[in-house]
Amino acid sequence: MKFIRILFLICFCLTACGKSGGPEDSKKIFETWSSDGDRPPKTRFIPKEASLPAGAKPWGGTVSHHLLTDALINDWFTELADARKIKTFYILSPSHWGLSLYDFSLTQGSWNTEDGLVHSDKERSEKLAGLFNVPFDDEVFVYEHGVSTLIPYIKKYFPEAKVVAVAYHGEPPVNMNLAVKLYDTIKKVFSAKDEDSFLLISSDFSHKSDIEKTAEKDAKSRYFLTSLKPSAWTLAICDNRPAMYLLSKLFTEKTRCTIQRGTDAYKLSDETDSKDITSYFFTYFWEKED
Repeated sequence: MKFIRILFLICFCLTACGKSGGPEDSKKIFETWSSDGDRPPKTRFIPKEASLPAGAKPWGGTVSHHLLTDALINDWFTELADARKIKTFYILSPSHWGLSLYDFSLTQGSWNTEDGLVHSDKERSEKLAGLFNVPFDDEVFVYEHGVSTLIPYIKKYFPEAKVVAVAYHGEPPVNMNLAVKLYDTIKKVFSAKDEDSFLLISSDFSHKSDIEKTAEKDAKSRYFLTSLKPSAWTLAICDNRPAMYLLSKLFTEKTRCTIQRGTDAYKLSDETDSKDITSYFFTYFWEKED
């Protein structure tokens, strides 16, 4: 894993050195698909399953970090922006590529988009790094699409919002010590009652399966999302298992889940290998008023 990280950093330095400001400045200004001029692929239209009830104020939700789902991410953020104002997004992301030096990676950097920069909430990021007892690990976020994919949408729909980005090992088998530490730490800085913060769970669900197996896995994930049984969190088949545990611990008797869409890459695009499908759930979690 360290060898892979070294290779990534060498490639980064070779490209970053040619940019104004040099590699030291570039390290804390992370590029996104938007700032790089990339454009999302065209896909089929997937109708909504459900919308948030009138008056619902979601405190968290799951959203894909695959750009293939651009239209769905846009719609998810559109509905979220209509429902409430948000000053700070806590983005919980899988740490891809094995680049993290610590159990939890954080940064105080900013992300570049075609509409301008999205900044870290430095005070909250520093507090969270202290609670996790880790130094900042900026290099992880140069490549972490679990965060960078979503940043342009935050800038578009919540232009003044800041982020607190956290990356960690999310793939199964789940590391229970890590999952428990994630919950024990996040609960000290975030509550479902927060009026200015939102828990953004960056997660894709079933991976690398055929149509039949994907449907089987998604049925398990859907059961967790619809039943809201804390004990069912292990049924959520995704690349962000610790966040599923965290969600299960935040559920109350009043918690409701709206599944805006549940779909997969094969339904979105003919270019998807029918034996290598990734699935997606776009959800909102909110509390029912008395």
